Amino acid sequence: MQEAEAANRAALQMIKEDSPKNYRSDKVISLAEAVEKSEELRKQGRKAGLCNGGFDLLHPGHIKHLESAKKLCDCLFVAVTADRFVAARKGSGRPIFSEALRAYSVASIRYVDYVIVSDFEKATDLIKMLKPAYYIKGPDFAEKTTPGITSEREAIKAVGGEIKYTTDQKMSTTAIIRHIQENAKSEKVLLVIDRDGTLVEKVNFLGKDSNWRDQIKLKKEVVDLLIYIQTKYDTVRVVISNQQGVARGYFDAEKVEAVNKHIHELLRRKGVIINNWQYCPDADADYAALQKEANFNPDFVKKKTKRKPSPEMLLQALQQLGKNIKEFDKAAVIGNSEDDAGMARNANAAFIDVTDKSYEELKNEFDKVMER
Repeated sequence: MQEAEAANRAALQMIKEDSPKNYRSDKVISLAEAVEKSEELRKQGRKAGLCNGGFDLLHPGHIKHLESAKKLCDCLFVAVTADRFVAARKGSGRPIFSEALRAYSVASIRYVDYVIVSDFEKATDLIKMLKPAYYIKGPDFAEKTTPGITSEREAIKAVGGEIKYTTDQKMSTTAIIRHIQENAKSEKVLLVIDRDGTLVEKVNFLGKDSNWRDQIKLKKEVVDLLIYIQTKYDTVRVVISNQQGVARGYFDAEKVEAVNKHIHELLRRKGVIINNWQYCPDADADYAALQKEANFNPDFVKKKTKRKPSPEMLLQALQQLGKNIKEFDKAAVIGNSEDDAGMARNANAAFIDVTDKSYEELKNEFDKVMER
């Protein structure tokens, strides 16, 4: 019972489809449909082949195995093992992808005719139900005598079929994952990102106009840079902005938060997740005194503020995240102003100015930061 509960907990950690309708294939069918189609093939004198496995983190070895399997039969069925059995067999963190995503991925391979999700621990029951002409395994199973493969050999023989083995090089998903874990860069990087003019195209006092949603345009080169960095490094991403429009009465704090939330969602759709958002609604008293034509709200005019170039908003973000700046190998401020550069100096971080730079230029500049 404890092992089953552990397997269920591990299965919950996998990557699942956020919108099932986006991961559908006509080649993914139910077990009942597969039994019916297999029966039709037998009546037609055609040979059905069956492959069975987890097919987690699909790789070239899987594809080559299925290509070879298809050459042995007229119609290839592939059974993708259900999440709970993969979790029980492979342990914590597996499967990486849910059964629905794994089935969709396998169905996308042209050598595969039909895919089913198998709710069986072994293929024995599946073989008895489908009665394929061939049960096809990789070359590493040819000499195995474990209870699982032994029962599958007996099952295919009992339904009048035979077991066949492909001769392709074996590639192990587990070994690939281990290789990635041992060789992937593990530097911890703190990214501090400016909002207006950096993440999104510059709009004076974004949120002031009623059509502010239409005014928001992500800067593709910066988004691509963030995707590159978060793919390569262990990153924490914080957005920090000065929002003096609140002090000027152009909009309130709720509007700033609505704008941030909207940008957050646009970034999420691109695969970029911001861990923390910070903004300062205040204006410096000395600055406000010089702006004779501006009508500042005195509640937001202060002698000392958290505005950039002060690092206070960054420290506040780290506190909220339960982080300390000393735990990062590198820290970089990505922005477009002297305030951003000043915050970088005050936080002892590198500064990357995005002004008029392409993605390649930004990438090269960041790579040089990481080499220092």
